[in-house]
Amino acid sequence: MAQNSNIDEKKLLLELSQGSELAFTNMYNQYKNIVYSTALRITKSKILSEEAVQDIFLKIWQNKENLSEIDSFENYIYIISRNHLFNSIKKIARETNLITEINQKDTGFIDTDSNIKDEQYTTILNQIVDQLPPQQQKVYKMAKWDGLSHQKIGEDLGISTETVKKHMAQALKFIRLKISPYMNIFMSLLLFLKF
Repeated sequence: MAQNSNIDEKKLLLELSQGSELAFTNMYNQYKNIVYSTALRITKSKILSEEAVQDIFLKIWQNKENLSEIDSFENYIYIISRNHLFNSIKKIARETNLITEINQKDTGFIDTDSNIKDEQYTTILNQIVDQLPPQQQKVYKMAKWDGLSHQKIGEDLGISTETVKKHMAQALKFIRLKISPYMNIFMSLLLFLKF
């Protein structure tokens, strides 16, 4: 697809380093799919991948003065993408660690490595549960946290058992959808960095 790609690339990089928005647009169009597919392989989330593409190309624009010295833009953009995703993962880990420490102080919980991982998972899960619509959130918490049966939840909330089941199914579907990118990020990180 790319004609005379080496010559074109060198020319584009030089123009881009001099602040050409047209060169930037051309480079963006040429490489956005590579960045997107790399991000998607790690996050398994279209939204997170689209955000990563925007963030990564913003960084490239901000550092455009150095681009004329680059031999292979594909290698350069791969490294920028990897570092960006790695920093995003570290940020999530830092945030969950901070909340985990606060939770441990509250509960007096003594941790092993696996318990810390469980706490991080729980923190992310709780943040996702907080995004549920009010009724789904109530039903989910009563079932999962309080251990109540669907019948008991229905009685307490004045709704049918069928409605409780519907709320639970919708809540679980939403939670699975939202939590999968986090799980994939943590589990794929080592594989990705070795790739």
